[in-house]
Amino acid sequence: MPPPTDAERKKIWAPRVRTGCEICRRGGGGLRARRIKCDETHPVCKRCAIGNRPCRYALVTPSPSPPGEADTPPAGTAQALSRAPFYQTEPPGWDAAQAMRFFLDVSIPMYSKFQVVETAYDAQFVPGSHISIFPYQPGFIMMMACQRIKLASLSRNVPVKRGQGLGIEHLWDTFYENMAVTVAHLNKHINARSRPGYIIARIIDLLSVELAVVGSPWRAHLQGFFAIVSLYGGVTTMLEKWPRVIFALHYCLMYALVGNTCSPATDQIAGLDVWSEEEIRTVYQFTFYFEFPCPSQLALGIIRITRLRGLVATASLAAPDPLSSIAREIADDVHAFVPEEWTETYPVPKDPLRAMLASMFKAAAILYAVLSLPTDLAQHFVSRADDDGGGDPAPANPRVYYRRILFELIEQTKAHIKSSVLSWAFAVLGAAYSDGPEEGKARILSHLEAMQGMESVECGATTMLQLFPDFWASRKTRWEDCYYKPCQVLC
Repeated sequence: MPPPTDAERKKIWAPRVRTGCEICRRGGGGLRARRIKCDETHPVCKRCAIGNRPCRYALVTPSPSPPGEADTPPAGTAQALSRAPFYQTEPPGWDAAQAMRFFLDVSIPMYSKFQVVETAYDAQFVPGSHISIFPYQPGFIMMMACQRIKLASLSRNVPVKRGQGLGIEHLWDTFYENMAVTVAHLNKHINARSRPGYIIARIIDLLSVELAVVGSPWRAHLQGFFAIVSLYGGVTTMLEKWPRVIFALHYCLMYALVGNTCSPATDQIAGLDVWSEEEIRTVYQFTFYFEFPCPSQLALGIIRITRLRGLVATASLAAPDPLSSIAREIADDVHAFVPEEWTETYPVPKDPLRAMLASMFKAAAILYAVLSLPTDLAQHFVSRADDDGGGDPAPANPRVYYRRILFELIEQTKAHIKSSVLSWAFAVLGAAYSDGPEEGKARILSHLEAMQGMESVECGATTMLQLFPDFWASRKTRWEDCYYKPCQVLC
């Protein structure tokens, strides 16, 4: 008798052993069902298929390599296996490595793309940098996560805030987890009275990301920064002992300067008011700041106008003469600035951009004074008659006159530079346009929408897009009717 072949030995029924899936083996009363055709060559048994139940096996070992098309299991098995969570252990330092790669491949080229002049900040964006230049990795990971969130938001041209439905909740989780770690780390070093340069650097980490998020407590970080500066002896003492804090002082001065202009006179960022004008000038003239490229003489004039607003809000109405003399002195200094002769201790843009920026900020500073000061003080900025009676006569409506000049200068300048750099000028222009023509309002909003979708911008454009339509609808014209609460308008 010839030996049986493989075909003859093939069994139709399974032997009385533990074949079948766990479902099939679980019979009534805990008994194991027998004679079930269900094994590795037939992974979906008939009993489970009829009962519309998934087959489950005690041992399921995924292949170490991706399966081919021929190895794809049937839908029922894939559905069952997908219910088990898949965990992949990431190596130590993975988040930091990914953040550094993003910094080198995305952040540095994006920063370099729009620069118009060399600045001291360029040393922080050197291609090929090593992660060792960032001594505190959670803060660095937080900043890069924020940058990725900003890019995802601008791709849809939506505000940078959580809950926009962009599928980036994992980035928000990483962002806030590292922020919590950074805040705890900062508080520990403040309590320990650690080196001020390190404390200030961690405050800058937090401030830099909060400036991008709509509705964030960015002012609290600035208040804390100025408190630390006062705690360690003030600006002059810190610059003598720790010269490298000039970067942080310069960065925070810019946002405090602009933040105070777009805040009520009675709700200013505390701390900047104790800086002397000489200290402000020293810090401001450290280097060119791309997001606020204002000449130092005009920037100091803007700060003095803001301080005058505070004096008006608190001084007695019985003694207006001192305030009038202060306003006249500020106005003389602002009007004495010649845009074509703008020079600084640091490099400035080349012509024609140099003269355009200087002219635009001069017009914006004058319009800011006209809008924010009482009429008797604002007249010093618009009436420029010489002692002999000569000079140009004051315009009948200074607000309309200077807003037209400013709008024309903005349109000329934005053709030569990234328009988000002009955000403070737009903040002044929008506050002056309550009774302006609808066509002009539409152009302003169009520019702001374009700025909101630009790379590497803060939430200033979003703030103005939310603020201006309501202010214009109110038909009010006062500065603090527009900026009735502290606003972050820099991009």
